[in-house]
Amino acid sequence: MHGMLRLTSAVVFLLTSLTAFAKTNSSHPEKPVIRGIVTSAITHGGDDIAKVQFKNADSEKIKAGDLLMIGGGILISPPQSLFSVQLTVNYYFDSIIAKNGDASFDRYPVELLVFVNPGRHRVGAGITEHFSPRAELDFDGQEKSSAKFDDATGLILQYYYKLTDDLFLGLRYTAITYTASDNQGADVDGDNVGLTALYQF
Repeated sequence: MHGMLRLTSAVVFLLTSLTAFAKTNSSHPEKPVIRGIVTSAITHGGDDIAKVQFKNADSEKIKAGDLLMIGGGILISPPQSLFSVQLTVNYYFDSIIAKNGDASFDRYPVELLVFVNPGRHRVGAGITEHFSPRAELDFDGQEKSSAKFDDATGLILQYYYKLTDDLFLGLRYTAITYTASDNQGADVDGDNVGLTALYQF
C-alpha cells in the first residue's frame, strides 16, 4: 500500500511538472505528446529462489532477478524538450516445468522512468514497485508450497538505442530486495541486468 502511494505521488508530480513545462517553455503552447508503448525484457541475477532437481540428475534454479518481463504503458514527451517520461505496468515471471513438478516466481512491476533523449539515444533512471511477489513449488510426492513477499521498491537505470522511428533496443539494471511477508528468513536480493526492447505506436 505504501509503495502504491509513493508511486502515485511520483506520477502526479511528474505529470504536473511536464504540463507546466510545456506551457512555459513554448512560444506556441502545445500539449505533450503521449504515445502508447509495448515493452519487454530478459533479465538475469539475484539470489536463488528455488532449485528443481530433474529425474535425470540435472537441476535448474529460479533466481529472484530472472527472467522475462512484458508490459505496456505510455510515453510522455513535452514539446521542445529532450526529456520524456515512461510509465508501464508489467508482468514479470520465471518458471521451470519438469515431469515430476514445477516451480515459478511471479510479480507485477509498475515502473516510472525519466529519460533524456540526445539523438538516437535514450538514457534514464526511475523507480519500480513490484506488487504481489510470490514463489510456488509443486512436486510429486510433496505438499504444494509457496512463499509470499512484501511489495518491494527498486531503482532502475536504463538505456535505449533507436533502431527505427518506433523500435528501441537497450540495456537495463535493477536494484531491488524482497522481504518475506511472514518476516521469516533473510531478505532476498533481486538485483539484475537485462536486455530490453520497446515499441511505440
